[in-house]
Amino acid sequence: SSTYMNIIFHLFLWVLSATALTVVPHFSSHYNIIIAAALFFPMLFISVGALVFGRFLVRLLYYSFYSCKKYKKGSQHAGGRLRILEGRLVSFHRPFRKLMTTSAFLSTGLCFLYAHCWSRDLEAFKIDAIDGAGAVCRAVFSPFVFGGWVPRESKGADETSIWVIWTSVIVCLLASFLLDEFEGKHFMSPIGPASAKESKALFEDEKTINDDLYSDEEYFILDKESDTESESESEGEQVKIERPKDTLPMVEWYSLLLVTTVFDILIELKVFLGRFDARALMNTTALVDSDMHFNRQYRTKGQSASSEYDALQFPEGTVFDCRPNTTEEESDVWFDFTADCGDGFDSSYQVSRMLAQPQLPVKQKSGSIRILPRGSFLVVGGDLAYPHPDSESYEKRFFRTFEDAMPPPPSFRREKISINKPSLPVKGWKGCFGSEGTNKENGRRDKQVKLYKGPKVFCIPGNHDWYDGLATYSRYILSRDWLGGWLMPQQRSYFALRLPHGWWLLAFDHGLSQDIDLNQFKFFVKIAKEMKETDSCILVQHEPSWVTNADEKRTTAETLPEDNLRELITHYLGHRVRARLAGDLHHYTRHIPAESELQKKRHRHPSRHDSKCAGTLPELIVSGGGGAFLHGTHTYDNMIGVGPDQDKYARVCAYPDEKTSVRLSWLNLWQFRWRNWRFDMVGAATYFGVASSFFPLCGVYADYLAFNPTSNPLLPVPWLARTVFSLLLEVFSSGRVSAIFAVFVFVTLYSITDPKLKSTTRLFWGLAHGAIQISAAFACLVFVECLVEWSIHEGIVKIASAATKKVQRNEEGINLASSLYEEYKEHFFTFFSDMAQPPVLSETHHPIFTPFQEFHAKAYDRTATVCYWIYTHVPLLKTTLAVFDLPGSLAQKHSDICEILCSGGVECFTRHDYSLFLQVERGSVVAYLGAISLYFFILAIPLSGNMFGAWLALTLTLLRAQINEGFSSLRYEHFKNFLRLHVTKDGDLEIFAIGLNKVPKRWVKDPLWEGSTEEVSSRRNRSGLLYEDGGFRKPITPSWSWDRPSKWTPERHSKRFDPEIIDYTLILKTEEK
Repeated sequence: SSTYMNIIFHLFLWVLSATALTVVPHFSSHYNIIIAAALFFPMLFISVGALVFGRFLVRLLYYSFYSCKKYKKGSQHAGGRLRILEGRLVSFHRPFRKLMTTSAFLSTGLCFLYAHCWSRDLEAFKIDAIDGAGAVCRAVFSPFVFGGWVPRESKGADETSIWVIWTSVIVCLLASFLLDEFEGKHFMSPIGPASAKESKALFEDEKTINDDLYSDEEYFILDKESDTESESESEGEQVKIERPKDTLPMVEWYSLLLVTTVFDILIELKVFLGRFDARALMNTTALVDSDMHFNRQYRTKGQSASSEYDALQFPEGTVFDCRPNTTEEESDVWFDFTADCGDGFDSSYQVSRMLAQPQLPVKQKSGSIRILPRGSFLVVGGDLAYPHPDSESYEKRFFRTFEDAMPPPPSFRREKISINKPSLPVKGWKGCFGSEGTNKENGRRDKQVKLYKGPKVFCIPGNHDWYDGLATYSRYILSRDWLGGWLMPQQRSYFALRLPHGWWLLAFDHGLSQDIDLNQFKFFVKIAKEMKETDSCILVQHEPSWVTNADEKRTTAETLPEDNLRELITHYLGHRVRARLAGDLHHYTRHIPAESELQKKRHRHPSRHDSKCAGTLPELIVSGGGGAFLHGTHTYDNMIGVGPDQDKYARVCAYPDEKTSVRLSWLNLWQFRWRNWRFDMVGAATYFGVASSFFPLCGVYADYLAFNPTSNPLLPVPWLARTVFSLLLEVFSSGRVSAIFAVFVFVTLYSITDPKLKSTTRLFWGLAHGAIQISAAFACLVFVECLVEWSIHEGIVKIASAATKKVQRNEEGINLASSLYEEYKEHFFTFFSDMAQPPVLSETHHPIFTPFQEFHAKAYDRTATVCYWIYTHVPLLKTTLAVFDLPGSLAQKHSDICEILCSGGVECFTRHDYSLFLQVERGSVVAYLGAISLYFFILAIPLSGNMFGAWLALTLTLLRAQINEGFSSLRYEHFKNFLRLHVTKDGDLEIFAIGLNKVPKRWVKDPLWEGSTEEVSSRRNRSGLLYEDGGFRKPITPSWSWDRPSKWTPERHSKRFDPEIIDYTLILKTEEK
């Protein structure tokens, strides 16, 4: 963004300054600004040259000095190393941008001083109040008179005074650079010059199996701009604050970079995914052996109590027993659910950090604090990383946040492909299993997962994970063992988890077909047939079909998706389904069955969901606040119908609430542009394409004068509306390129209009938006062309045409480039030419030359000769001034083109004769369009973005549509949420919805993070920890057992960052039928 802002800033500065220098002298007597502007470019060029040459000499002196010092110390102290050898200096070219900025500010400041203090009457700088000298002029230039630099009888300081000031500033800048160079401020090391020796032991280890995880090049940086330094009493070393490095912002959806992403996705969807389903491949590659048999604890009819059902075979890594290792009556389990995780670092890491805390204090609605334990496992409901699945997005947006929240074991390697999941026992961690212990001989891998005491994670893919055919998901989820400190045992994109007291969690992979495939259907049917009648199910899927179907008015069995899933629920799971969880929508909502008896029940117990009064209808929960941008809640209905029977459901909780959602929608009015600055150039380029066929509008200013001869201030708006309307009518009859762009605008804006609107409403709203955008493009065209002809008509610019003489005044206009160059020759040419003259070496001036003096004299002579040749033969200044004279060249090209197009009395205002247009030189047309596009873009850039943002805000609030486009533009990272669920000892299910109203944006390393002590210290002595076979001699405590497992903590604590319970529900256990 800084590069873009620099380009836009310099573009605006160039255009506006050139315009001001052309227009202001026409209406003011302050001609000094022309003289000052003539000084700017020569002073800028010589400032850059002087600073570059001076810094080169300083760097050369630094290397020479320390080379000599190293040579002297090397003989006295064997093995002694200077600080220069423990790191590296900043590259010579790196501060060049700062050098350019310094030179520009210096030149600008001295030019303003020149314009303010120079007197054309005195031909000197004013030093006397009688002559109009202000306090600044007297303070700066009086010392030159009283110090004897100029004669005392003179009335002011001559022009060489400005160069004395310039020389003094350059010398000070170079002296400052010299001091910084020799004080080591340009010296780079991992954690600063003062602690380079200590950092060497930490960062110069040999590359180990865990080097990628703790590489400081990837995971943290020292924020030099906001470091707080303190002196250590013992050693006097600087203390630096460590901050996360290489963190990614929220995904910029309105970006040119995503155009290629969309194209790639379309190719993948049409070419590959239409003919191939990766879920089918997972089943064909499944191996069947004794380890893949799920040891059933349920008894079927006709089996004895002591027998085990072992005939049913399941794919490996799909069914897991998540019950605690206690008796069924005493067991309970906590687990977490989140979805839509991998977006910006701040929001994604904050959610991961909350999930990693062993004890999470949350604020209840009553104001009291309740402690919730960390879940024994985590379920991620899809869309793991945005905007598309690739290595970078998965590593930096998904894995990075969880690893910083709770580090993986020391044996973790990013490149490793796990063949036998899960990789247990854990190398490098101790105490991961109970008293039963574990080894590869005494149990199958599914039992090892059950005995593992640490947290586990299970992930289903979402639509964004499917854009590459599940390739990245398979590589990073199904072939890795760890997501931070969470164990990943699953080997399929779907799974079933057995919970205590007859609870099951079934997670589905809908792919891009919005339904489970036949293999999944058969798998879950086998699971369902072995369930008891009193068992209960929690269903997890990515897309909340109950919300999207109602929003898109899909109400019949023919239009509803999920045929296979609906068949599974209706005929196999039935009343066992007690709750359904989903993500995809980045907010929190909960729907309950809207039955009369249930409503009466909820009037007394609003947080109880009793199976007796609820019948067979489950609660429906959406929790997609894992880190992605916020979706509003006000665009969805509070009452919806679900399924073919359209069972009525009522929304009882929404986070954020509807009022907050509407308020956030209006942010598009003024925040769309600065949140989506990459959209500026797209909108401006489209505007220019729409108006391109009508350049130039010959006679537009004359038409305005005819419409408003009395200069009535109320008539410009009606005239502009009439002109724009005539251009709208003309675009499809005579415009060629403009017609193509106009059709593109109409089609694009209609296609992005929300299809959930009625067809007539969508057509009107989309076409009205297109018409307004095209009218805005024509308004920019009319304004810019009218401004050009006004400058010609008023004689502000000088052009080579007799027809453009001024009407009211006899003096000629300004040719800015010529004026600047003439003022330069008059005031500054002598100074530069004298300075660039090569010296003449003669025996009279230098009668005796030593070899050393002769070498330096010849080197100086040749350098001065080269500078003089560049000064006299390279037209740098003339070329720069010619480019800077934008208004003059633009007016000249406009006049030349219109003279051809309007020859013979042909209509040339809104319609051009194509045969006459061919007579215009192509170079003139290109130069004219290039010049006028700069002025056009100045108007089009803010106009197009703000109008699109206003359209989004109106659509969101008035029509309650366009939720994806309207909220993805805001990239709002607050109002995150996740679920913490609890199967109680009584067999009931508690669901706590945890909300995060605000997300921290500034992070520092937690001083109490236990990874700073045990993990990092073990890394320093890793050679003593490893056996030859890769095992660890001294295993360390697992990160999930730490009290402070998260590496980063907010820089400043705020109550707005604290988690709170935004919703609670209790689902009672199903009783025996």
